[in-house]
Amino acid sequence: MKWIGLTGGIATGKSTAKKLFEGLGAKTIDADLVAHAVTAVGAEGYEKVVSHFGKSFLQPDQSLDRKKLATLIFKDKIQRFKLEELLHPLIKKEVALQKGRFAQNGATLCIYDMPLLFEKNLRLEFDASVLIWCDRQQQQTRLMTRSQLTLEEAEARIQSQMRLIEKVKLADHCIDNSTDENQLALQVVNLYQTLVSVST
Repeated sequence: MKWIGLTGGIATGKSTAKKLFEGLGAKTIDADLVAHAVTAVGAEGYEKVVSHFGKSFLQPDQSLDRKKLATLIFKDKIQRFKLEELLHPLIKKEVALQKGRFAQNGATLCIYDMPLLFEKNLRLEFDASVLIWCDRQQQQTRLMTRSQLTLEEAEARIQSQMRLIEKVKLADHCIDNSTDENQLALQVVNLYQTLVSVST
């Protein structure tokens, strides 16, 4: 099974690209969804987060206040690294289980949607890496619109990640999402065909 790392900058269109790959038949694993699962109420990650950050980061229904937590970690690198330290081993374990199930069921291509692939120096764990990128102004505008953030908040989140220009240098395949979804889809189809032909 071909193991592909899909990454990008925040609000560059990575999730849209992932759905397009799924539509073509690729199996996918989403790091953000796994992170939500391991921090669901009562889960091991949830207990670790509450133990470290405190109950002030809980909503009335006792679930994590993810927006409040995100605001903190995008302003405080030390707390961001601590959160990663708490959750990444749990996420890695769950991803390995999902990947194993796909392989056992005969999948030929599995894509792992992982925002911090390059930041965590994990490119060598994949058969190939795919970067979804767009220009900085588009990224900023999309993030502010999508998450209802101020310019300052959007910039803090963008700057918490490696610059896209640096990621372009590291990626095996780059998809430009600076135009529209039709152009994105064309690029995804072409790359999917390339990846499948290499894996068979």
